[in-house]
Amino acid sequence: MARDIALQTVVKTIRVLEALVQINERAVGPSRLAQELGWTRAAAHQYMASLAEAGWLQQDSDRKYLLTGNASLFGRFTIERAGAPTQLLSAMPALVDRLNEAVSFAVLNGEEAVIIERYEPRRSFAVQPDAERHMKVTESASGRVLIAFDSRAPENLIRAIADQLEPIRSKGFAYHRGEWMDDIVEAVAVPIMRGTECLGALSAVAPDGRMDVDDAAKTLLEARKDIEAALNKD
Repeated sequence: MARDIALQTVVKTIRVLEALVQINERAVGPSRLAQELGWTRAAAHQYMASLAEAGWLQQDSDRKYLLTGNASLFGRFTIERAGAPTQLLSAMPALVDRLNEAVSFAVLNGEEAVIIERYEPRRSFAVQPDAERHMKVTESASGRVLIAFDSRAPENLIRAIADQLEPIRSKGFAYHRGEWMDDIVEAVAVPIMRGTECLGALSAVAPDGRMDVDDAAKTLLEARKDIEAALNKD
């Protein structure tokens, strides 16, 4: 039923915006976009010109198109207000109780991993609600999971950790130890998939040496299985 009432111009406009992000070049011409989408150059140019008229794209000196500040502001607004799936939200408090550590859900936003949901245990080292939510994807467990499983991950990020991708995919999780908010922490993250789509990364983080990493990985993998079963049932 939804396909019957869908406006193809809207669907194609969204595909153009998604393609511009996936191409991951500062400016893109109609020919390059047409190649990416399998369209004619004329069709690609028409949609790009329309988005420029709406203020979402602008042309550079080479007559190529790039996203404007309007698109960037909308992206940030959407990321900060996007909610995690209810099936995930219902599982996160139980994970906090089980691990007694902070549990987060992050999504890919360009070349960042952005935390959109976070639950904290009632103990020391509780992260404040306004704490840093943006992470470098190559330097975080959540980011590495997103690069490994999210088809929208830019090619330059894939190349940056190419040697780590197969182990992450085969194990189903990523581990990272590093500095965060002036503390050395350990983190474990797993992807949350709906079919072939990666919705984001579910992670647990704790001060260095406090968390049983193997147990955290096992717990998150079990939670992933249950969450995905619920997601794919709906």
